Amino acid sequence: MSITGIESTGSSSTGSAVSSTKLAENFDTFLTMLTVQLKNQDPLSPMDSTEFTNQLVQFSAVEQQIASNKNLENLISVTQTNTKAQAIAYIGHTIEVGGTMVPVQDGKAAFSYTLPEEARSIAVVIKDTSGAVVANLPGNTTAGRHEVEWDGRDTDGNVVEDGPYYLSVVATNGEGETMEVGSTVYGRVTDVAADSTETLIAMGKVVSKVEDVLTVRERTTSTAAN
Repeated sequence: MSITGIESTGSSSTGSAVSSTKLAENFDTFLTMLTVQLKNQDPLSPMDSTEFTNQLVQFSAVEQQIASNKNLENLISVTQTNTKAQAIAYIGHTIEVGGTMVPVQDGKAAFSYTLPEEARSIAVVIKDTSGAVVANLPGNTTAGRHEVEWDGRDTDGNVVEDGPYYLSVVATNGEGETMEVGSTVYGRVTDVAADSTETLIAMGKVVSKVEDVLTVRERTTSTAAN
């Protein structure tokens, strides 16, 4: 699914529609067979009506289940439409999503990391998609959430190209044990794409699911590491 705008690749025939068609065909066949049996039954030994009555009841139950499935499909379709509309509204806005892939846009990037407790040491490293270290950034060791805006410059002071970069935050506690660090990234939404199963949003070349959006804002907050 390319990120080139809202797309629809779902099948035009829903599961309930196909099932309803098959049920109608089977029911017609059943009625034809039943009619033939009734015409050719022995008047002195008529057919037991219990069997075909049970079959009629089963057909009715299946029909009700198909109707329920159709209503559910309609509900899902409405939900997906609302999700797509919501995603389109994100274009041009800056969003926050959980993750470690940082989009550099217009030579800048922003992200946050959260420490569960005060750290004895911390390393905030930016890598390119090949895994090579691009920049080492200063980090705050106090417990809590810290927002960082990276100026997009590498260790030599050169401005990097726009695109996806990997964020690595490694912190140790007072006992020297590695801590679990949560992180989020910010990016301006440039495209959305959707099919019958999910809606994706793109911040440049960094792609995320619409349900992973945490916050939406007009622009990233311009802050240094704090």
